[in-house]
Amino acid sequence: MKEKEFNLLEEPWIKVSTVSLERKEVSLAEAMLHAQEYADLSGEMPTQDAAVLRVLLAIAQTVFYRYDENGEEDELSGENDADEDAVMERWRDYWDRGSFPETAVREYLGDYSERFWLFHPETPFYQVKDLQYGTDYGAECLVGNMKESNNKATRHHFSMAEGEKLERLDYAEAARWLIYLNAYGVNIKPDKKAPGTTQAVGIGRLGQLGLVMVNGENLFRILMLNLCPLKNGSDLWGMPKPAWEQETCMEQGREIAPPDNLPELYTIQSRRIMLKREDGAVIGFRAIGGDFYTTADDFNEQMTLWREGKTEKKAQNKIYIPRTHSSAVHAWEEFPTLMCMENEGHVPGVVQWMNQLGKEKILFPDTLVTFRMVGTVYGDQMKYTYGDCINDTLMLSAGLLSDFGRGWISAISDEVGKCQAVVRSALSHFAMSMNKLFCGGNKKNGVKDTLVRSYYCLIDNAFRAWLASIDPVKSSREDKLAEWEEKSCRFARQTVEDFIAMRNINIYVHKEEENRMITVPQAMNSYYRELYKIYPKML
Repeated sequence: MKEKEFNLLEEPWIKVSTVSLERKEVSLAEAMLHAQEYADLSGEMPTQDAAVLRVLLAIAQTVFYRYDENGEEDELSGENDADEDAVMERWRDYWDRGSFPETAVREYLGDYSERFWLFHPETPFYQVKDLQYGTDYGAECLVGNMKESNNKATRHHFSMAEGEKLERLDYAEAARWLIYLNAYGVNIKPDKKAPGTTQAVGIGRLGQLGLVMVNGENLFRILMLNLCPLKNGSDLWGMPKPAWEQETCMEQGREIAPPDNLPELYTIQSRRIMLKREDGAVIGFRAIGGDFYTTADDFNEQMTLWREGKTEKKAQNKIYIPRTHSSAVHAWEEFPTLMCMENEGHVPGVVQWMNQLGKEKILFPDTLVTFRMVGTVYGDQMKYTYGDCINDTLMLSAGLLSDFGRGWISAISDEVGKCQAVVRSALSHFAMSMNKLFCGGNKKNGVKDTLVRSYYCLIDNAFRAWLASIDPVKSSREDKLAEWEEKSCRFARQTVEDFIAMRNINIYVHKEEENRMITVPQAMNSYYRELYKIYPKML
């Protein structure tokens, strides 16, 4: 890279939406200095926005740890006798201010301005200069919402990307996808000639997480609500070391120690990348594996759900790994995991932080908190292609996050389990009966899938609204649980009744099996009995 081009601090490249829902591109400095004026990030994909948000969070927490709310240098560290109270006091001052201190942001970014050039002869942003090893790709492979056909002869690509031809990306769009590639990049084959190891590094760091974040009324609030400035709710993090404050590494497949600070974790270089440019456009890139470390028991990660992982038979201690999202699972079904009812107290850091803000009387019990689940499902089992993007939200009262809400959390988790029992038991039983009656026992006709989709379609918005309506201080738990069970049971009955009615099935159709007659009414009665086991008070 012989000359500098496109400084990310000055050139517009981050896509945001304004409070009037207009989309615009702003520079990195503008995004930080005017975050309170933008509703949210608004890039090509929710996963791209999540990756860019982590970069902004790295800057936000670095500035927060080094400057007070007036922009004066005042480092938070154990050496300066800073403690939990000092951190919370500073966070509240930032929050009340409503914006990041301009002098601090400008001074910090100015100190590292040379590291924010997309093209630079020595330190191109998120890249390695003159990368000699790795695999060469066209510009279309930089685009994260690209789908590749299974026809190897034609290798057609399908994209929802904006802009002109996929073979050439302008610098602004390429910068966004560069950050996405580092965060969610598909599996990459090692180059045996490259310095370092040939150890597989896996997909990008964010692709390994069940990412969860907190929404806010504007971008500044979003950053502050996800800042998590205290480790385990009480300890200071290590001193910030984002990628642009570190030496560039050329090594392939480098296993690193788990970062002790969030800016370093949020900017981990999962890939060694070099963009290729021609006449003011990016035409491709070269990449090899970068830094990695195990996600098992990595509780410094603040923005993921957790689940119990597999261990060796003789292992005495359990391990926990990120629980990735599934396109078949609604956000409300992840409530028990989000609120740690299924993982022995391993609560996502952002949830712990919301609890902390409740204790500090910054969030009141009746405040509605919106959690956003973002992730990607890779297009094949080996994770060499991109698949579907997951973007879902779950809104609940801040009071549920407090100690007072523990009883509610257990009860709500039970209701989630009952909804899933309707699917596993009652609807599965009814689908089996329909298969016997009309399909010769063939289970591959899609009857169960149709019933499950119909039931979840009916309860999805209803459950979200019911959950958001719960005020753990004012609501009667018995009344609210009865309210939901009545709705769920009614929707479960409606699912089967609509299935029968829409197919104009003759209820007297029957089939002899093992010397007894099976009829549609009998199948429905059997279904209702299964429902009664789940909701005995409702039938």
